[in-house]
Amino acid sequence: MRKLTSTNYLNEISLKKYCNAYNSLLLFHGRWKLPILFTLMSNPVYYSEFKKVLPDISDRILSKHLNELVEDKLVQKEKTKNSSLYTLTTNGTKLISILLSLSDFYESMR
Repeated sequence: MRKLTSTNYLNEISLKKYCNAYNSLLLFHGRWKLPILFTLMSNPVYYSEFKKVLPDISDRILSKHLNELVEDKLVQKEKTKNSSLYTLTTNGTKLISILLSLSDFYESMR
C-alpha cells in the first residue's frame, strides 16, 4: 500500500494533473507492453500467438497488459469462438508511429 502523503506520491499526482507527456508514457509503461504493441504492428494476433512470439511472458502478465491496452483504447479485442483476436486501434497505430520516431531519435543519439 502506498503512503498517500509521501512526496513521491504527491509528485506523481501533480505530474498526472499537469503533464500530458507523462500520462502518455503511462499508457505503455510495463515491461511487456511495447513488445505486445510491436507484435500487433503488422497484423492482428490471436492470444495464443503472443506466447509464440513472446515465449517468456507469463499468461497472467500477458492477460493483464492486454486488458490494460484494451482499456486504454490502444488495442481492440474481438472474441471469436475459441480465442480472442487483438488488433491495434487508430490510437494504437498513432502510438506505434510515435514509438518508431522515438526509436529513430535514440538511434541518432548513439
